[in-house]
Amino acid sequence: MKDLYEFFNEIDIDLNEFEEAEVDELEKSRVKKRVRERIAETGHSGGLKKRRKSKGMVAVAAAMIMTVGLSGFGLAFPAYAKEVPVIGDIFRFLDDGRTGVYDLYTEKALDIDMVKADNGIEVTLNQGVYDGKTLSFTYTIKTEKDFGERPYLNSEVDVDFAQGSTGGEQLKRVSPGVYVGQSNYTFFSEEEARDSISFRWKISGMTNMEEGAEPKENKKTPCKLNFSVSLNTLDYTVVKIDANQDQVQNVAISLNRLSITPINTLLYYSEIVPNTLSHAAQMDWEIKDDLGNVYEYEGNGGHGKVGDKMTEMEHIITFKRLDPKAKTLLITPTLKLVPTQGGGVEFDENGHETRFSYEGLPEGVTAGEWTMKPISVDLSAVN
Repeated sequence: MKDLYEFFNEIDIDLNEFEEAEVDELEKSRVKKRVRERIAETGHSGGLKKRRKSKGMVAVAAAMIMTVGLSGFGLAFPAYAKEVPVIGDIFRFLDDGRTGVYDLYTEKALDIDMVKADNGIEVTLNQGVYDGKTLSFTYTIKTEKDFGERPYLNSEVDVDFAQGSTGGEQLKRVSPGVYVGQSNYTFFSEEEARDSISFRWKISGMTNMEEGAEPKENKKTPCKLNFSVSLNTLDYTVVKIDANQDQVQNVAISLNRLSITPINTLLYYSEIVPNTLSHAAQMDWEIKDDLGNVYEYEGNGGHGKVGDKMTEMEHIITFKRLDPKAKTLLITPTLKLVPTQGGGVEFDENGHETRFSYEGLPEGVTAGEWTMKPISVDLSAVN
C-alpha cells in the first residue's frame, strides 16, 4: 500500500497553490519528527524502493512547506483534499506512538480497499486483520459536510459464532470532511480455535459529537452501508503459564496462557472477585522481558458469569510482539480498588431481568493499590 510520501512524489507541485495554515508548536514538532524518520528510513536498504533523488527531495520539501503534517493536509493543500489518500498506515497513525501495540499490524493485514457510499458519506474499508480472538480493521471516510473533530460512526459488526463480544472504535479527522478510523472487536465463544473469520460491518449513519455543537448539528446523518469480508486467522503459538496464581483483598488472579502471533501477543487471565467488589476492582499490569523491554498493553474486555457471591471472568490484554531474543517474560499484576458509581441490568439463565445500582466501596473496604507477586513465563521454547 502506498504511504503519504509516495503520493507526494506523484503530484506536480505549484508552490503558488499552497495556502498558509496556522498550527501549534506540537504539530510542527510532530511533522519534523516524521520527516526525520522518513529521511532515516530511506537511508536503509531493506524494504523501501529506491527513488530518484529529485523526487525524494520534492516529497521532503512538500512536507516541510506545509508544516501542518498529516492532520492539516486538507487545509494547506485544498486542491487534493478529497482525492489523495491521507495516510498509509492508519493503525500506527491513530496509536501515535502511545503503546506501540499496532506497529506491525499493517505488515500482516489484508488490503481490502472496498468502497461504499450513500447520502454524502463515502467509506473505504482499508485493511483488516484477525489474530484468533480480536478483529481489527481500518477505514477512511469522506463526507460532503464536516462532522467535527471526533464524530461518532453509527455501526455494528456481526459474526455467526460468538456468544458475546466487546469492541470500540477510534475516529479522527485529518482534514475537513476526511476521517480515518480503526475498530477492534473481541469475540467470545466455546470454540477457541478458528482458521478464519467472516464478518459483516453495517453502518447506519454518522453523528457530530463535538462539544459545544448546536443540537441540530448533533443530529445523525443516516446512511446505509454494508460490508461483508472474510479474513484468515494469523498463525499463533500458545504458551502455557505455570505457577500463575495470586490473591489479594479477596481478589484472585490466574494467568492462563500467551498467544503469540507475528504482530502481537495476547495474555489470557482469569479473575475471581466478590460481587461486592466487581465494579470497583481494576487491574494494572507491568510487562517486561529479561532484555529490559517494557510492553505497553491494551485491554480487550472479557466474559464470564455472576454467581451468588462471586464473579468469575476471563479477560484478554494485547501488547506488541515479543522481542525474539527474549528468554523470559515477567508479568506483575496490580489490583486497584476504586470508588465508582453506576448501574445496569443482569439477566439470569431464563432471561429474567434484574436491575442493579452501585456507589462507592462496600463498608469496611478501603480504596488503594496492591501489587501481586511477579509471574515468570519461560519463552525459550518459543524462540
